[in-house]
Amino acid sequence: MRPTTFQQAFAQIFDETFDLLVERQRKYGPENIRNQGIYGVVNRLADDKVARVRQSLQGDVVNGQVVLSPIIDREATDTFEDALKDIANYAMIALALHRGVWGLPLSDESEEEVEILKEEVDCE
Repeated sequence: MRPTTFQQAFAQIFDETFDLLVERQRKYGPENIRNQGIYGVVNRLADDKVARVRQSLQGDVVNGQVVLSPIIDREATDTFEDALKDIANYAMIALALHRGVWGLPLSDESEEEVEILKEEVDCE
């Protein structure tokens, strides 16, 4: 369903990004990030993830202005969106490291329970 409000649009983006973060945390665990520290996370963000976004953006200079070509290839679109989600997640990981909460255990809750937790956080 296509969102019709700002809140719906960003809730959808956040949910996709959050799901990816949890999936990768289950797959890789906290140690790789803990070993890199905040400096390593910020470097990875700047060097790798932003470079992937830039690579996806193709365009020309027309009358002194950069005009970007639309991303029409499905694979390129997926790469572009995945890189942007990674950037958002790395920013949240950096915040978690800064606040000293990185590496907390994953819960074993079902998707339904996770949705309830999200709603509780939204109400606070």
